[in-house]
Amino acid sequence: MNRYIRSAALIGTCLLGVGCEQSTAPDESTFFPEAEYMPAGAMTPTTRVSGVAWDPEAFFMSIAACGPNCTMPPFLSEGIPLYQRSAVGGASVLAFDPVAGHPVGPPATSAPIGFWQLPQVPSRGDAPFFIVSTGQGSIPSTPVLPNPPFAPIPPTQYMPTLTMRPIRTVWGHCTSQEAVSVGSNGILEAVAKYLSVVKGQPTQVTDFLDPTKFLSVVVVDAFHAGNFDLRAPADSVAIEATAGQVYYIDWAPPGVPPASLRSTRGFIVNDTATTASLGIAVVLLPSNGPPPPVIAYTLKDTKTDNVARRPWVFPPVAAPPAPTIIGFLGLQAQYAPGPTPIYEDPPPPFFCLPE
Repeated sequence: MNRYIRSAALIGTCLLGVGCEQSTAPDESTFFPEAEYMPAGAMTPTTRVSGVAWDPEAFFMSIAACGPNCTMPPFLSEGIPLYQRSAVGGASVLAFDPVAGHPVGPPATSAPIGFWQLPQVPSRGDAPFFIVSTGQGSIPSTPVLPNPPFAPIPPTQYMPTLTMRPIRTVWGHCTSQEAVSVGSNGILEAVAKYLSVVKGQPTQVTDFLDPTKFLSVVVVDAFHAGNFDLRAPADSVAIEATAGQVYYIDWAPPGVPPASLRSTRGFIVNDTATTASLGIAVVLLPSNGPPPPVIAYTLKDTKTDNVARRPWVFPPVAAPPAPTIIGFLGLQAQYAPGPTPIYEDPPPPFFCLPE
């Protein structure tokens, strides 16, 4: 066998004209490659943007089901059951360009574990991009884990959702981005029921996408200070907006009365609250006047706790009203400067946040 291999190798070498005495060397080449220069304006650099698609209502319901002594960390990360129960597979994800006023490039479809990637978003360091989920996808139908077993999370039809986190694509690879999907039978259903029953304003969840009825609908979710992937709810947070009405949201297991006000997923408007006990609120701007250029959102931690280094600090946000889509403003608290820095380092560059 080895003889045949050697013979085949010898024949192959002779055919290439490089290993037999009978062969002749090829003529010297007269071709000399030259570098081709292109002007900078002709280049179109792109950035790969990737992250996770997730359902914040399902994530919160999993935390609540796990209880106050839960041993599972509430991180957005593969392998953590709280995230796996809220990962949205089959979500259609787009990068929205606020300068052009429309999405750029084809959409990405999230994997069953929620991962997605947009490989060619234009690279630029001035105006940011934003992630939009168009309303497709679902969380796992079979509950991930458990011991003890958790109650199934009611499925939902997702609303088109704009994640209000700017992405500055000056870097070549932007990771850990979030494509949030807000459901139609959770927080928004609770607000629609409240408007209908308490305020006497018949409202369907689909009305929140009607620009003749609402100029802006934003779900605000305040998160605990700490690791960048931590999504534990921040309690006792006061939320203000320069336009629109703030509605604070509470929760109890689905089926707890009153059925006329509680949503399918257990959320309800608390119209006597002065802070968000779960860090959750909705800001509604009805279409009863000219829209403001921007709406400024301010979150204030009203709790003092020296051990937890509270009160925490939330960055201010200002954004123009965006009708026909649900805005999701997820803000993670930061520790106030102190003598012992804890998680006070800035986010890594590949997060691609504005400086």
